[in-house]
Amino acid sequence: MWLLTIFSTFLIHAMLMAGVILLACSAFLGAIAFFRTYKFPIQFLGFILLGAGLYYEGALAHKASQAVAVANLEFKLANAQAKSAKTNTIIVEKIVKDTQVIREKGKTITEYVDREVIKYNNTCVLPKEVIKAHNMAATLNTDSLTIPKGDKK
Repeated sequence: MWLLTIFSTFLIHAMLMAGVILLACSAFLGAIAFFRTYKFPIQFLGFILLGAGLYYEGALAHKASQAVAVANLEFKLANAQAKSAKTNTIIVEKIVKDTQVIREKGKTITEYVDREVIKYNNTCVLPKEVIKAHNMAATLNTDSLTIPKGDKK
């Protein structure tokens, strides 16, 4: 495969040089009577080879610039992936730490509730007003709510 790439590049350069040489020869050798008859076909072939060579040289230059751009983007992508890996590690560590804190707090609250609820488990008496307020809050019914006159705003 690499031989084909080198060979095709060599052919493109040779085509361009052949076009330049044929055009120069047609200009200088046009003064000689023998070559004067072949001046037009030599010029025509020279222009064709020069045009094709210039076109393909531009294609080679474009291919090279695209290869440089691709290499640059691959380098930037590798850097971005490295930064992403570092950031992901930091985020995972933070999530693990936060999860551990939440579990510890939940365990502490569970222990507190288990310790304190046992004291009041048998004598759990709530006033009727608390139950009524809880039921009104659950149903969003505040029609029967009476506010004492001193608390009005």
